[in-house]
Amino acid sequence: MGDTKPMASMQKIQTLIRKYGYLRECSCGDVAVPEKITIQEEFEDIELVIRNFPVFKCLQCGDVTFSPKDHVEYYKKAVKHYETTNETEFDCTLSQ
Repeated sequence: MGDTKPMASMQKIQTLIRKYGYLRECSCGDVAVPEKITIQEEFEDIELVIRNFPVFKCLQCGDVTFSPKDHVEYYKKAVKHYETTNETEFDCTLSQ
């Protein structure tokens, strides 16, 4: 009977991998799944809105983590988009 909990956990992980493609382990011990959020960043007294920013969100504690590399990359793209179009909103999915 002691083995049923890890098996349920393994089934949960396999189901989530089929649904999302990949997962990350959260610091609370549960799993975090890919999600897209909207963030706001400052640039020269302008508030840029970055939509569909890729993150991982924990299913248990709700903690959100993201790649610092992605953050810098999409921030630079949002700034360039603003400088080119004068639009303060940027959609990450359109830049891929």
